[in-house]
Amino acid sequence: MMTKLREFSKVFIIIVVLSFIGLMVFEWGANYGGRQKENNVVGKVNGTELTYQEFSQLYQQLYQNQRARAGENVQFTESDLQQIRDQVWEQFIQRTLFKSQMEKLGIAVSDSEIVYQIMHYPLPDFKQHPSFQTEGEFDMSKYRQAMGNPNIPWQQVEDIYRQQIPFLKLQNMISSTARVSPEELRYEFKKNNVKVKVEYLGVNNSQFQDAGVKITDEQVEAFYKAHKEDYKQNERRKLKYVRFPIETTVEDTAHILEEFNRIRERLANGEDFNALASEYSEDPSVSQNSGDLGYFDRNSMVKPFSEAAFNASVGEIVGPVKTNFGFHLIKVEDKRTQEGTEQVKASHILLKVRPAPSHIEERSTEARFFSEDAQNEGFEQVAEQNEYEIQETTFFEEQTGFIPGIGNNRAVMNFAFASKKGEVSNVYRLEDEAFVVVKVEEIRAAGYRELETIRPLVENRVRLELAKENAKSFMLGLKEKIESGLSFDLIARQDTSKKLRNEVTKLFGLQDNVKGVGKSIVFNAHALNLSVGEVSDLVETERGYYYQRALEKTEFDSSAFAAQKQQIERRLLSQKRNELFNKWYENLKEEANIVDNRKMFNL
Repeated sequence: MMTKLREFSKVFIIIVVLSFIGLMVFEWGANYGGRQKENNVVGKVNGTELTYQEFSQLYQQLYQNQRARAGENVQFTESDLQQIRDQVWEQFIQRTLFKSQMEKLGIAVSDSEIVYQIMHYPLPDFKQHPSFQTEGEFDMSKYRQAMGNPNIPWQQVEDIYRQQIPFLKLQNMISSTARVSPEELRYEFKKNNVKVKVEYLGVNNSQFQDAGVKITDEQVEAFYKAHKEDYKQNERRKLKYVRFPIETTVEDTAHILEEFNRIRERLANGEDFNALASEYSEDPSVSQNSGDLGYFDRNSMVKPFSEAAFNASVGEIVGPVKTNFGFHLIKVEDKRTQEGTEQVKASHILLKVRPAPSHIEERSTEARFFSEDAQNEGFEQVAEQNEYEIQETTFFEEQTGFIPGIGNNRAVMNFAFASKKGEVSNVYRLEDEAFVVVKVEEIRAAGYRELETIRPLVENRVRLELAKENAKSFMLGLKEKIESGLSFDLIARQDTSKKLRNEVTKLFGLQDNVKGVGKSIVFNAHALNLSVGEVSDLVETERGYYYQRALEKTEFDSSAFAAQKQQIERRLLSQKRNELFNKWYENLKEEANIVDNRKMFNL
């Protein structure tokens, strides 16, 4: 126990100043009483500055925290690192805005409140640690027994609570006005428990499209003017780029296979497979399952893995097996058949083939030399001299986060939109194992797409609108027959166009798919509001138009509602409080004076 607690103190990395993120998902019910200075500011919130050095320090703290949680074997991608950078920025905004609001509202925390919270509401790190669990469940008695243990950083724990409690008070104060009405409770229950069966007559708008219909210039221009905001576009950029792929070799694969040989030797000497999985495996889930995948059927895993596991005998260790994830050593622990499906229980050790550091360094150096020469002598000229292939993106917007041909890379995106036309970048590493150097090839200012460049798109939308109008007119033409009481079946059989669809549905609820209609809240809500035998007015959905006749409807179960009412109310209240607080925070951000200079630092 003592050893485990010492280990716990090493990995329990407390980031007090970064503890605010995630406070918008509450558990309600707790009783909470090198650069020059002018070029060194990453951002400001209402005048409060975040310097580059401060950003770097916070980033390193959060990175180390994430690293401790993920495990040393987990390799962070550029996307992972960008998420950490974005989180640091969002935490800075939250911390600054929340702090000013707490000062404004006079929110503080007493020592007695901190003691109470530590005693009764342990942090998630404690709840999840094996030292404080009994048979896989958190044990409060073990937790309280450890409060005098010097191997646990209780001062840091206190700092966490001292930072968090005022925020929770703020959340409660802002969100305390949230209420759930009796009508909302009944609606929520009906949404999940009341079902209806209908017969419907309907048509899809697509049935009335006619590609041969002549669309006039006047129609196109009128539609374009009426919907011009639909064709608004932000500033766009186009890049030229040269990729320097990082490739694995036969030697890299051989190195992995040698590693597996060492693992097999240790297994032969009696060491535990799952213990070795915890030591070696690069599967991100290994920190939680020690390589144990539990039971799975043939379709749950990629084919090579599945075939190897199902072809092996119980107790057999097979592999290495190559998949698109890497190489696996698989131990088959059990086999069974459940509900007619064959299943295997297995554990695995995953090792990924990575290029040698020397190769990565060579490609990095090659890309760096190209970047330096291209900045001085010209991108195209240097690429031609070295016989490098120049590739080109299409135009893209910053807001999409995606660069055609390159992918999601915030650093490249920042360079693209912070640089002038013709500028050449330094070297960036991509997630698909390549280095890249880019040049800003062309810039198009924000504005509206010109009609002539999108005329086919506009013409198609005009046709869709005409089809919608024709579908509606067709269905309105049946209104007299509907009101006269003719059966839907007879009306459908009298339809010489054969466009009418007559269906009897199964029982469905508000959020269910309906055959021939799809998932339409509008269609389902109209149906649920009908009494048995009642016929609806014309119902318009995104796909078409329908008349409905209710055939069957489940009763509102008052007893079931009474039994579920309290649970529904708690869930809805939590949702409304979160929504209210999030809306308050977003309004706070909109009204704040936020200066974001992250592009200048490639953050």
